[in-house]
Amino acid sequence: MRLSPRDPNTGAWHNFAAFAELGLGHFDAAIEESNKAIDAGYRVFQAYEQLTVAYALEGKLAEAKAALAEARRINPKLTVKLMRELDPDFPWMSEGLRKAGLQEE
Repeated sequence: MRLSPRDPNTGAWHNFAAFAELGLGHFDAAIEESNKAIDAGYRVFQAYEQLTVAYALEGKLAEAKAALAEARRINPKLTVKLMRELDPDFPWMSEGLRKAGLQEE
């Protein structure tokens, strides 16, 4: 991103980095990258979903619930079941969403 600071896809790149940090269990780094993605204008439900999971797995449930509310505002059909269908290989994603209070179906 230092090579191309005006890249219009910067937010998406931060979102990819947040997902990688989540997978590694680096929740603080995932929170930081998710916030960078959102601040760069990448305001899709996945960015807020990853922020929700990072906060929930970090134990910051108030922040997780706020991020989840925004993800559900963007995608009202968001459920744990939907995310298991989209990302079946990442059980930690479902765990974080459940901790934040997302409904199963």
